[in-house]
Amino acid sequence: MDIPDDFHSLLSSTAVAVISTIGRNGEPQATPTWFMFEADRLKFSLVDGRQKLINLRRDARVSVLVIDPARPTYYVELRGRVALIDDPEAALERAVSTKYTGDWADGESPGTMRYAAILDVERVTSQKGHVTPATGG
Repeated sequence: MDIPDDFHSLLSSTAVAVISTIGRNGEPQATPTWFMFEADRLKFSLVDGRQKLINLRRDARVSVLVIDPARPTYYVELRGRVALIDDPEAALERAVSTKYTGDWADGESPGTMRYAAILDVERVTSQKGHVTPATGG
């Protein structure tokens, strides 16, 4: 499914995504996450042993909510499933970190396995903000 062009600049910005997965007992598990949006694909990096990765291995369904921090009623939610790809060189993590901070420093123990999660969008919901009428005065 195509993501509306109206939201490409938001998805290319340094806004933080809230990524929600489904826990073992069906409960939502939400995490603020840095991400990349390239070639109409949303990608995020995962570290072995973390809850989000455990959840996605069991159930690949995910919701990704990105809110414009300057206009909190301007947002896009992408629902779908992720494909997990080994990323032993942390290439995606390096790109994501550079996007948000301008640099990369690995905070994980040497040898920690990383994965690239690539979202296959099945549904898009969004809001383009509120229009407030002029109050005149």
